[in-house]
Amino acid sequence: MARPLLPQHLEDRRMNLRVLDSLPAKGYPGYVNRTGRLRTVTHLYDRTTVLGHVSISPDEAYALTNKAAPHALYEIMVISAGTTHRPGLHDHSPEFGKAFGVMADSFADHCRAYDLTPVVSWSYDPKTLDRESIQGEKRFHAHLVGRTKSERATVAEEAVRAGQLSTTRARRIVEEASILGSLLSADCVDPDALRVLVPVPALSTPTATVTAQFLLPNGWESLTAPGLHDDLVYVHRKLRRTYDEIIRTCTTGTTGLWERPVVREFDADEIGVPLRTETRATLAHYLRALRPEILTDRKGSNRSRGTHVYPLADLAYAVTIAEQNDKVYLHLRTNLFSDLGGAGISIIDGAIVKTKKGVGTLRADEIAARNAFQAEYLGQIYRHPLASRVFFPRI
Repeated sequence: MARPLLPQHLEDRRMNLRVLDSLPAKGYPGYVNRTGRLRTVTHLYDRTTVLGHVSISPDEAYALTNKAAPHALYEIMVISAGTTHRPGLHDHSPEFGKAFGVMADSFADHCRAYDLTPVVSWSYDPKTLDRESIQGEKRFHAHLVGRTKSERATVAEEAVRAGQLSTTRARRIVEEASILGSLLSADCVDPDALRVLVPVPALSTPTATVTAQFLLPNGWESLTAPGLHDDLVYVHRKLRRTYDEIIRTCTTGTTGLWERPVVREFDADEIGVPLRTETRATLAHYLRALRPEILTDRKGSNRSRGTHVYPLADLAYAVTIAEQNDKVYLHLRTNLFSDLGGAGISIIDGAIVKTKKGVGTLRADEIAARNAFQAEYLGQIYRHPLASRVFFPRI
């Protein structure tokens, strides 16, 4: 039997997480899902329905679009729409970040009018170009989703322990690297350096076990705080440095198409980032438990096997902002194997929920309701107290 990738007490926590595999989402009639189709601004207009487009500078802009492959009935997508590809929110200007925060806060207000629960999410994985990635479109894009009471009831009734899933399904939905990422983030992110986000202690809640969890102290309104973009840039840089230092100290080889570094003999004490003794030991356990085929399997694996044994190409994580117990939290979930990003995995009332797209076909009345929801949301933004940040971001 293969050695678990986590020490047993952490593996037990992972197996006890509440998960749902899966929450269905209907698709448009006749639509075939594809990724990597939005390489230019022209593609955005030719291959999606653009509902709004605002330029921030000659090479930076954002668009509000209708998601062609829905993750939910009530949904809208915000996508970076400049001539320069910018895969992460941290790659954008503070003006872009402030505009996005206002749009997300306004979306939460709009959801309340529809008696929906808002979930906002995005993914970062720009380097994975061979196997399935958690960021299919390499432009930054965020999914703004309103979950219905019916969907929440389904999660409450049908969620099970992750230990009841098969090994491959459990790794896809709550992989071991996500628990490790929660511990690494807790050690490397200095709470005193944050202006808005308030870290939740790692392992103190189920969601703080599988994600780096941060409280948004003023709820959705915190997304409009001037310091939030700086916080997200800071957290990304800490993750970037931590990942790079682990790769430098513990692996050999390079990353490329169907090529990954492999773990070599290493001294965990030489990993040059500030880690607690327990975290350093957990990281060493994880790396040493990786079987050789996990880092050497090559093209030709099917999707299930590929996302189980062949890693993503570089630092990859998904961000989900969701409500839980009348508070709003930002969750950052690191990925090493799983191809499920911020839209593929939702956090609904504390449960980790996989979305399965294309289950059934949207009826005409459902499409009309979706269109009305999106149109009314655009009107809602105009009424936001900080609407000028959205429509005139440089003023």
